[in-house]
Amino acid sequence: MPPALDRLLARPSSLRLLRALVDAPALPAPCCLAAHCCRSKAPRRTYSADSRLPALHSQSRTPERPRSPTQPARIKKHVSGPPRAADDSRRDNTLKRVGIGHIADLHDDAVWAQLVQYLERVQGPVGVRNIWFARHGYNLPTNDTPEAETLWGTFLKHPELVLKVIDHAAHLRAESGQVYPRLYELCMEHWLPRHTDRAVEYHHRLVVKLQLRRLPLKHLSRMARSRFTAKSFETFMEIYRTSNERDIYDFIVPALCDQGKFALARRWHNLCVFRNDMPSPSVASQPIVQLFFTESSTMSNPEIWASGERILRQNVMTESNSPISKPRYNEELTRRLLGRDTAPVRFEDSFCARMFATKAIPADSIIKGLAMVGVNEIGPQALLAMAVKANSIGDLPQRFEELKAAGITLQGCVFSLALEKFTMEGNWRLVRCMLESDQHPDVFDDPKVQEKLLDYYLEQGRTDESHRTLAVLTLFHNDSAAESWNLLLQAHIRHLDPSGLVQVLQDMRRQSIMVNMEAMVMIKTILRPRHRGRKPTESGGKFDDVRFVARVYTLILEGGIGMVPPIAWREILRRYGMLGRYRELRRLIFWLLCWYAPRSHNTFTNLPKSTFVDAATQKLRAAYPERSHYFHWPAAVTQENPGHPLRRLFRNSFQQGLIIWGFKAGLLPNAALEQSMVSSSAATNRKRRSLLKKGILKRLNWHVGLQTLVELRDLGIHVHRHTVIKTLQMQLVVLFGRGRSRKKENRVMEDVNPIPYGEYVREVNRIWGTPLFAEPQLWGKSRLHGWMWHPRLERRVRRRTSVRIGEVVGPAWRRVSAADDGHQYERVGDEPDHQETSAGQEWGVDGEGQDSMSSMEELERAAAAARARRR
Repeated sequence: MPPALDRLLARPSSLRLLRALVDAPALPAPCCLAAHCCRSKAPRRTYSADSRLPALHSQSRTPERPRSPTQPARIKKHVSGPPRAADDSRRDNTLKRVGIGHIADLHDDAVWAQLVQYLERVQGPVGVRNIWFARHGYNLPTNDTPEAETLWGTFLKHPELVLKVIDHAAHLRAESGQVYPRLYELCMEHWLPRHTDRAVEYHHRLVVKLQLRRLPLKHLSRMARSRFTAKSFETFMEIYRTSNERDIYDFIVPALCDQGKFALARRWHNLCVFRNDMPSPSVASQPIVQLFFTESSTMSNPEIWASGERILRQNVMTESNSPISKPRYNEELTRRLLGRDTAPVRFEDSFCARMFATKAIPADSIIKGLAMVGVNEIGPQALLAMAVKANSIGDLPQRFEELKAAGITLQGCVFSLALEKFTMEGNWRLVRCMLESDQHPDVFDDPKVQEKLLDYYLEQGRTDESHRTLAVLTLFHNDSAAESWNLLLQAHIRHLDPSGLVQVLQDMRRQSIMVNMEAMVMIKTILRPRHRGRKPTESGGKFDDVRFVARVYTLILEGGIGMVPPIAWREILRRYGMLGRYRELRRLIFWLLCWYAPRSHNTFTNLPKSTFVDAATQKLRAAYPERSHYFHWPAAVTQENPGHPLRRLFRNSFQQGLIIWGFKAGLLPNAALEQSMVSSSAATNRKRRSLLKKGILKRLNWHVGLQTLVELRDLGIHVHRHTVIKTLQMQLVVLFGRGRSRKKENRVMEDVNPIPYGEYVREVNRIWGTPLFAEPQLWGKSRLHGWMWHPRLERRVRRRTSVRIGEVVGPAWRRVSAADDGHQYERVGDEPDHQETSAGQEWGVDGEGQDSMSSMEELERAAAAARARRR
């Protein structure tokens, strides 16, 4: 889309016009079909300033109705009434500017809700404040409707209007005796996580003004796990202490234990028990809660009290050595699946199924008969026949109770346990789907078949069957909802459905459901296959797999719904470099540095910080308390440790690859220009010439890899000097060496290279800051420069352990001693005897001495420059 047209469509007036056309209840008059063949003049349509609110002026498309007798009187009253104050005039002018002056006296809740949403979207808090003062006698609704939630919730979020809204609610209560039921809930769920002092003030005002006796603290405790800070917990504790509520133990104490806040959980436990707010039987059976009750009853025993934390961690320790992680599978259902503890006594399953299918004999009589002959277990086919024979699925709980009373259990299989669980939970949709399924009961025991069926049902869009299959696959998990979401995510990964995968991840992020390790491993399978040391195969053209996987990892990290270790990015970075997409590689490198750098270390405190880092890190620390993960990395451990997150992310081999990929991006004629990074309209091939002409697209320099490493070094990353030198030597040998490379890309770079070797050396030394290579014009100046490296010379240099100074500066080196009557020179050589020198052998006379003097001056200058750099 051209920029001019894009700006035109982005204007508020254009958006209002398009919204008015879309929301129109009928076609415009020129588009209506004529009912008669005679000619008729189409009514000319006029647009007023009200078109900015399509839902409010929809009645203007029908013929204008005659005004009611009271409407002219009301208008006349506003026109001829007493003069208003200055603030009222200013509000009216504001309303006229937004085009809502004629609806100020309307009492339609839907209209006001749409108006509030519109002004909040267009003008922000100023618009919300203006519409509040422009109500002109309109009272907010007190019934529990979506419009009422929109109105009350929007006004309560404005800091200048909260007290006025509470006073308005008190006025409505005095007049009609009714109060909006979710007023306290909307107010506190917004202000309690954000501003605790204001939350306390609003709490007291709501309780006093509205005389509230019951507070929805249960709902607030449910969101405490994800939204409350430490100060919010303290304020919420004070509110709970002065309230009449007694039903939040199950929601607050286990949530704090899951986050590892055992001290705060113990305080809440003591407060709830003191106020007689006891846990439910399921929560009371947890080891942590039992330990809290034990501590409360043995406060006088100092040994038990001192070792409480140690006992707590020992009681809840699992296979992953996590002190707060829960078992993944339901132990009771797993034990029942394995079979009875005693030997089962049962008839053949098909025979029992025929007995239950007989219409002449009631089901309860069959159960009693089986119990009389000593049968204590029935199979899945008999259970299916009994369930199908029932008059309604609502009678199934009674049948299960009769079986339990007769001492008859269900055979350990998935179908029987699933049908019983869904029935007892009252999930009749799944029960009906299980009974209507055309699958044999034994098929439910095969997880691979169920996974294939899940893929088929998702592809066909069969929702009920998909839900049934997910419920069966997650039957034995404690957290069936989380496992179902992960299985659904894995199904979309197997189908290579990018839109469905992203939608599932967004839903999991909204519900704070963690992505398990199985799904994280499967995400990597989206990448195209490749062989070691070679580029990936050609893409099929559906989507960019490398960029998509990188964005999926980014979405998981920013949402805090999964652990993406640094090693998971190695393949992504390697593929970006192999494909020549160096600009995207640099962008991803610096983003990863800002994300994985330990903020507690002084080296990385000045790095830019994403707005999602703190919240995501807090969620991951609560979900994965093991100290070995990157988000628990201590500040005292430097990058010398191989397990450091940045050390694992930017290894020496990756630093080597950055330099090699930089040479290829700058020298290869067919290097990628990365036009896909531009907008979709400009990414076409026909736009390439204009983008190159404007300078938007341009080739990279060969030293972009070395420049990237220097930038990383300046930001605190440990860059291995020896690796950099060896990699540069390898690339210079490719360009200027004696032989010929076997790789086609290396031969092409050698053929098209226009830069001499000396310029490479000078540019490398300039970028690095200190000399990595000696310049070629210094070769042969002295013995010291005679040992320097050059791509045309021998690769393996036979180095000596030491060199004498006489070998470096030559045999004519003399030591000058100052005398009172002149200068006297002494010849110092390798010979043991020293002879007096003649005038012709003094410094500056013979050629050998002159060369030695120049070499000495060069050494002195190099030493001075090195000292200056060190300072």
